[in-house]
Amino acid sequence: MFLSLNNGESVSIDVRRRKGTRHLRLSLNHSNQAVVSVPWRCSDREALKFIETQRDWLEAQLAKVPRARSVVDWLTEHPHLTGSGDRFTVRVESTERLRADYIFDQGGAEIVLRVPHQSDDADGALLALVRRFAKDAMLCRLAYHAKYLDLKFSKFSVRDQASRWGSCSSSGGISLNWRLVLVAPELQDYVILHELAHLTEMNHSKHFWGLLDQYDPKRQLHEAQLDAVTAAIMRVGRS
Repeated sequence: MFLSLNNGESVSIDVRRRKGTRHLRLSLNHSNQAVVSVPWRCSDREALKFIETQRDWLEAQLAKVPRARSVVDWLTEHPHLTGSGDRFTVRVESTERLRADYIFDQGGAEIVLRVPHQSDDADGALLALVRRFAKDAMLCRLAYHAKYLDLKFSKFSVRDQASRWGSCSSSGGISLNWRLVLVAPELQDYVILHELAHLTEMNHSKHFWGLLDQYDPKRQLHEAQLDAVTAAIMRVGRS
């Protein structure tokens, strides 16, 4: 379902019916898709009528937020990846190899992302490769911080969370958003330390924030810096 905008573009509409919901609500997700939550028995016609009443708000929001971008587009403009506490220059190459892979060049300062030239979906192949690098690099960084802090996590995964940077389960499993390889090293470390702090405090109590302040003395600065780039980076890989 799509809604035509006054500027000639169109926006995808996702209608979500929820039991127990009494009111209609409109929001914008990180794919720049309009999400309308409606009562269970609400018709599509009623939902569209409601969206029409919110057209001005929707267009104003779309004008303010960054656009959704492919990972190819992002790396072309921002050719860097973060891992193991470092920031690497990135070069993307087409290769005769059958499988995408990455290697280090320039004495370890540059990452070469090698994507098969015959791939039917070069964007998808590059995205999968960046996620593979993210898993390798952030597992090493997580293990490094956990060992330094004398903490133990049960398992690790890299995910494509819709809006969260990471999570920690009650069983000690830590998940991180693959897009953390797109932020500065200190911001990636902040999120890792945040999730490690949850191994001790599974909440956001004063004790948790006090513990995180010990892990990252600049955590308030890093929170502010991460907030400033979240809207743009959360839209990478969603085009």
